[in-house]
Amino acid sequence: MDDKGNIAEVECYDLEMRSIPVTVLVLITLISIPAAAQAPAQVTTTTQKSTVTPQTAPDPAADALAQRAIDIMGGPEWQKARYLSFTFGTERSGQVKDSFVEEWDRVTGAFRVSGKDPAGVPFVVIESVKTKSGRAWQNGVEVTDQSAAQNLLALGYRRFVNDTYWLLMPLAAFDPGVKRSTTGQRTDACGRSWDVVRLTYDASVGLANDVAWAWINHESGIVEEWDIKLLGTPADQSSIEVFFRDFHRVNGVLIAARREIKGKNQVVRFDDVKILPEVPKGAFALP
Repeated sequence: MDDKGNIAEVECYDLEMRSIPVTVLVLITLISIPAAAQAPAQVTTTTQKSTVTPQTAPDPAADALAQRAIDIMGGPEWQKARYLSFTFGTERSGQVKDSFVEEWDRVTGAFRVSGKDPAGVPFVVIESVKTKSGRAWQNGVEVTDQSAAQNLLALGYRRFVNDTYWLLMPLAAFDPGVKRSTTGQRTDACGRSWDVVRLTYDASVGLANDVAWAWINHESGIVEEWDIKLLGTPADQSSIEVFFRDFHRVNGVLIAARREIKGKNQVVRFDDVKILPEVPKGAFALP
């Protein structure tokens, strides 16, 4: 890492011991929701009751590794961060597949997302992720149909869960409902070592029964890889390996602007990232 917090990427990354068993995690591409027509203001989406995940014993070693990573990547600046804005996008084979402009107030739960729905219609959703209520627009017009509104608000909430998860993977290890355990140390052909922390999620997180593996560089304490398995993928299929690239600090918080998915020709990218201690004037503006 240089004096600006950027990490020099090392090409020697020939890991042959990647046989960590995994189960399931969040989808990169969200579940398709039927295109909404027009929807009313201040409607609330319906939610399903979730099952309770059995408690597991704490793992102090895993907690220490995860806390070290958070301290190095986020530290006190992350504790003070209230407002986040970013553009979440995915590329496949170098072509942009989708793009969503998003804002989030970590204190109040206010969330705004704009982009195109699965049918290609421009939409805006402004909602509370705490109450799942809010307002929705398509083509600049506030919608009036109840069912369509619920679809759009559900789409907005799924974007929130998926996109903030991808942005904040290494910083969310101690969120409520997340459990940590160690799986040992791994070393690549260059002699570099990673401490691997296994994370599981209960239903309250929205990722029930999902599992992830954070690869924490043993020397730097920075999360450089995240192994996951998509929901519904056969249990005997190997994990998806996500490599973190283009590290830079945003108001003191270390963010990887690109997440390369090995063997998929797919990149998750974050542009125009802002992390602020207060909500700026004009945030969450109506269309």
